[in-house]
Amino acid sequence: MDSVITLQCQNLTCLSPNALTNRFCEKCGTPLVKRYLWMMGDWVRSYYRVGELIDNRYLVKQPQIVLDTKPAQAPQAPEEPPSWLSLYLKLLPFHLHIPQVYGYIPSPDERLEMDIWLLEYGTIPLDETGELIYPQLLPTLDEVWSQASDLRQIHWLWQMAKLWHPLQKKAVVSSLLNPFLTRVNNQLLQLLELSKDEAAAPNLRDLGAFWSSLIPTAAANIQDFLASLTQELESGDLDRPESLIAILDYALQHYGAGQERSYEIFTCTDTGPMREHNEDACYPPANQAITLSNGQNPLAIVCDGIGGQEGGEIAAQLAIETLPREINPSPTTDMEVYPDSYSLVLEQAIRVTNDLISQRNDQESRQDRRRMGTTLVMAFGHAQKMYAAHVGDSRIYWITPQGCHQVTVDDDLASREVKLGYLLYRDAIQYPNAGALVQALGMSSATNLHPTVQRLIVDQDCVFLLCSDGLSDYDRVEQYWDSEIVPLLRGEKNVTAVGESLLQLANQKNGHDNSTIALVYCRVVPAAETVRPLVYAEAKERIIPHLNDQDFDHNGDTDPGEEVVTAIPTPSPASSSVSSRTFPPPSTTVSPLVVAAIAVGILGLLAAIAWQFLGRHPAPNPSISPAPVTGPSPTTGTTPPAPVTDTNPGMTPPAPVTGPSPTTGTTPPAPVTSPSPPNASPN
Repeated sequence: MDSVITLQCQNLTCLSPNALTNRFCEKCGTPLVKRYLWMMGDWVRSYYRVGELIDNRYLVKQPQIVLDTKPAQAPQAPEEPPSWLSLYLKLLPFHLHIPQVYGYIPSPDERLEMDIWLLEYGTIPLDETGELIYPQLLPTLDEVWSQASDLRQIHWLWQMAKLWHPLQKKAVVSSLLNPFLTRVNNQLLQLLELSKDEAAAPNLRDLGAFWSSLIPTAAANIQDFLASLTQELESGDLDRPESLIAILDYALQHYGAGQERSYEIFTCTDTGPMREHNEDACYPPANQAITLSNGQNPLAIVCDGIGGQEGGEIAAQLAIETLPREINPSPTTDMEVYPDSYSLVLEQAIRVTNDLISQRNDQESRQDRRRMGTTLVMAFGHAQKMYAAHVGDSRIYWITPQGCHQVTVDDDLASREVKLGYLLYRDAIQYPNAGALVQALGMSSATNLHPTVQRLIVDQDCVFLLCSDGLSDYDRVEQYWDSEIVPLLRGEKNVTAVGESLLQLANQKNGHDNSTIALVYCRVVPAAETVRPLVYAEAKERIIPHLNDQDFDHNGDTDPGEEVVTAIPTPSPASSSVSSRTFPPPSTTVSPLVVAAIAVGILGLLAAIAWQFLGRHPAPNPSISPAPVTGPSPTTGTTPPAPVTDTNPGMTPPAPVTGPSPTTGTTPPAPVTSPSPPNASPN
């Protein structure tokens, strides 16, 4: 049956059908995107046959696994997601590990509850023909555990420990204890589905029992360490997630010393064919390839200015000048005890930079839409760690020979609606103003800024791509990472050639905006000396006394950038001329009677104003949310700020600009359907 089914080209100016075995579109040459999805519900295994086409779109490739043959079209979404589905949506900040809801297939019979919900996982391992390498989408942890290095094994356990608290708060932490659901996507630990906890919620004793089963096939030099660690977990002596994370952090640092890392960095930027001025900026300076040896810390930054020619360019350049100066290469905190010290350094540098831009706005009396600002993505490496920081909708991608994963989550209205549990992501991006930013550097005081800083573990050759939306719009990275960036990892291209090729691609395939790219290419080789086995008692003695002095606060949902480092004192910036900002203290308690009296007065005044206003003005366009935003943001615990908009018209890019077809030499025809909004990939 596969022979009569075709795969649609995702290029919106083409949309041509292609054979399922094609890697590139026969008409326009665009790499074909193959999205394999998981169908939730065991009943679909017996109801749908392999080779069957569901809803004239989803081809069943394996039991519970389908291929979307029309990836250019937005999947169906309900008017209001069911309450249980909000667990997936609110965990969007953990999208590297938790699948996101792609869409659904309505029940063929309204009298039966046969809706099919589809989950997506970012890049899935495929062979050269585009078929699944693993019949069950991703291998289980148990399947690949024995083949992994000591550092990779500790890395997987560390990711489980980091997920424990956020999943425990959502009452789905038992998902981490289910061997069938615990999957591995190369370096990442991913859950196939979420499993609701029973009445008796699991605890760390259960996690210790699960990990005990992995000891016999663990790398030889970590077996004793794991045996002692699991014994402490099962006995209850180690009963706090933050203590477990800290011990595994120490182990990561210990076994990470068994590898050496060198880096190549290249940045480039271009105004683009449709803009007159370039409001982007990058660090290091553009068009210079830089090589760093083992022990040197790489730093790359991309900024996309907001506020028009008179402001955006200034804000982006001010950020590029300030951030490298503010980042202290040698934190005062002991890195062995507090491996997230650099997270605090980066966050503090971001806040200082924000206030410099904000104060410049105030000095020049810029108000509302005239205020200048900038997005930010920044990658900073130290030992086996890569810190990824961002504000706004510029992106960071993590590319290995096996896959491409979007690290950052855009700070825009679409992502906010998903995190609030209101909309599926691929539905949210269809709404007007879905790409409007909810925060950017410099728009207001740092007390209102919530930067995200994530810590990633590098244990193999990889590339970190930082880019503005001039490249990432219309899923260009999802389409071209394999053909354009993987050759660098294979030694077939150098970092300069890849960067220039990506910039040319951004101008030819998009072209609606400035484009800026930073590539951080990391090479990993074994160290000259092997690492001795880590003694658990040594790690515990080094870590636990320091943790006992800390007051860990787990109020509010944990974000990948809001790790237990909040308990560590923030180091002062190295060379700041701006006083450091902190979040405001809790508000003072006010008498309920006073509050009620004030509320009645305000409501009366607002009612009078609204009556007069609505009589003169038509109602505005509806929000992208089907329900008003009344509760706190699940990731920050504060009311979401108003969206940040650019003074330039056309914040949402027009249809992409395409060059001649690689196969025919002619321009493809215009799309038969209106283009979906850009940045359509949450992973």
